[in-house]
Amino acid sequence: MKIELVAKAKWDGRTYAVFMFEGETQPLGMDKAMGRRLSKIGAEERFRGELRRTALLQSEDGKERIILSGLGRRRDFEPDRARIACAKAIRQAEEIGARVLGVMLPDGKEVKGDTARFAANVIEAGLLAGYRDLRFRKLRADEPAPLEELVVIGQSAPSERVRKAAAEAIRRCEAVCYVRDLVNEPSAKKWPMKMAEMAEELAVPGKIGVQVLDKSELQRQGMNGILAVGQGSHNPPCLVQLTYTPRGKSKGTLVFVGKGITFDSGGLSLKNAQQMENMKDDMAGAAVVFGLFKYLGEADLPWRIIGLAPLAENLPGGGAQKVGDVIRHFNGKTVEVANTDAEGRLLLADALAYGATLKPDLMIDIATLTGACVVALGNECSGVLGTDRKTIEQLINIGKREGENFWELPLFERYRSQMRSEVADLKNIGKPQNAGTIIGGLFLSEFVPREINWVHIDIAGTAFTSEPRDYCPVGATGVPLRTLIALVNSR
Repeated sequence: MKIELVAKAKWDGRTYAVFMFEGETQPLGMDKAMGRRLSKIGAEERFRGELRRTALLQSEDGKERIILSGLGRRRDFEPDRARIACAKAIRQAEEIGARVLGVMLPDGKEVKGDTARFAANVIEAGLLAGYRDLRFRKLRADEPAPLEELVVIGQSAPSERVRKAAAEAIRRCEAVCYVRDLVNEPSAKKWPMKMAEMAEELAVPGKIGVQVLDKSELQRQGMNGILAVGQGSHNPPCLVQLTYTPRGKSKGTLVFVGKGITFDSGGLSLKNAQQMENMKDDMAGAAVVFGLFKYLGEADLPWRIIGLAPLAENLPGGGAQKVGDVIRHFNGKTVEVANTDAEGRLLLADALAYGATLKPDLMIDIATLTGACVVALGNECSGVLGTDRKTIEQLINIGKREGENFWELPLFERYRSQMRSEVADLKNIGKPQNAGTIIGGLFLSEFVPREINWVHIDIAGTAFTSEPRDYCPVGATGVPLRTLIALVNSR
């Protein structure tokens, strides 16, 4: 989708959207006379400015089509509501066959926050709502075509601050759509070493380096959790390490670890057919790490940032790991495999233990780890656990602003006893249907030294959606990349 910034005086398009708060009579960014007229016509259509509601109006001469889009009550306004309202206007424009949509920005006094941020949110809504994965299909006859151009209409010519915010929004969305493409890709096209090749394409000389630890190197390093998960597939596992090096002196090291199961059958603890249907998404954590480095390729940050993506296929081949096997991980701890479908934590255990040797100031892992997180929090809220209180609070607050919701679950120490094994240091599951997400977090904490600031994000419910959301069509969502980008920028 093409993005353009113009002054109101230079807009001459036929279809444009205007925002309005619930219960108010003046649409934002309009002169009072025109605003009152639009509000009156909208009221006749029973439009009152409610969030996620739109009204389609026509100018008196019939040449212009105006979409009123609700922001909800003014006292409830948050930045994400601008994205939601814009996405709803875009859907309305697509349904009437528009190819170009202008979106009227409010002036600086009409909403809290600044115009640059509002403009960025509008652009993000356009690019994220306009995403379509058409690599393997054509548009259906009853499916509206996506917009070709989104024009952001300011009260005056766009300032340098607005232009910079727009460029940043575009970079963020390109990274999110890259993640969506990776996760939506069929598993047959993204086996572990293929994903390693994709990672190598992210290299930027002098800025982003890529190293791939193949099967033989994993054996040499003692990363037996990654090897065990992948041993049932003829596609060998690997570990990808991406490193962002700042131009000047580094303020410290941030490590991001992403679970990369390129397909999860459950191994010998086989899933049923319905549970396997979307298991191409089990590498979404690794995809988010890749997406972060896609963004970092054009960023200028003062941190050394390392991404680790342990990659494997979890298949029930003749060489697959068996229930009752014991794995010795990178840090020397042993694990009894009580369920081969609790495989993500076996991968992450090696990667986290290795990441700790890099002496990070902060380590965050992202994983589609537990179905229990979906039971607890549903499909629109990610679980977050860890030892770094400050970062957890930051994630929750930033996520609210970015429209990526998080809820903290406790690392309840008394549940650690559920992982007790008689043959190893611990086993990889706890009691059936009992605090599964917390147990998963406790297991991972066994591989993170106490002195490391660490946070675990469970995106099992939020990485993929089977029904369209506000600015996300069916399929991969890209969650929580925008929050992570905002986090590294805020630090």
